[in-house]
Amino acid sequence: HGEIKAVTTGEAKEGYALETFGGTFALSRKALVNDDLGAFGRWSEMMGRAAAETEAAQLLALLTQASGAGPVMGEDGERVFHADHGNLAAAGAAPDESTLTAARKALRTMRGLDGKTPISATPRYILCGPELETTVERLLTAIQPATSGDVNPFAGKLSLLVEPRITGTAWWVFADPAVTPVLEYAYLSSAPSPQLASRDGWEVLGREFRVVLDFGAGATD
Repeated sequence: HGEIKAVTTGEAKEGYALETFGGTFALSRKALVNDDLGAFGRWSEMMGRAAAETEAAQLLALLTQASGAGPVMGEDGERVFHADHGNLAAAGAAPDESTLTAARKALRTMRGLDGKTPISATPRYILCGPELETTVERLLTAIQPATSGDVNPFAGKLSLLVEPRITGTAWWVFADPAVTPVLEYAYLSSAPSPQLASRDGWEVLGREFRVVLDFGAGATD
């Protein structure tokens, strides 16, 4: 008779905290006077780059915890990459058509918190270190096939991300973070970037520089 049934929604809680990173350095008056190339005038650019590298290192540290299993999730007490989650390869084989097919299938068949509803995790990125960069590039390169059997099914489907901090042959496949995010990062609301400051020395002729970054990262799903 047109009744609308009540439904429930799955819920999981994850959390992380901000940390404060900072550093100072000083330059003597002599160093500033003799800086013909203006290198020290670019200190804000250098500190911005250093902050970006710090953020990348924090995110990678999360991803590679426990030999690549990732952080423990509050949802079930298991790490992000676990056999129970269906997102961990049984054997750590190098990327090829077979292993990449298995990874893509694992993402496509992911289910939501109810264990039933597909979440439509479309593979978008493959992440690896320099060790596998050439291997993955070959795997993703489009070719001009002579027969249908020679078609590269991955050409144009995945984007390669190379992280120099990754050593060895570990690799990951991720969906679009705008749709199904795994890692999340945050800044202090009033300071969404490195905070730079400088002052002239009084007792010592020179200039002091300081940079502070409030940044946090965690796994959300």
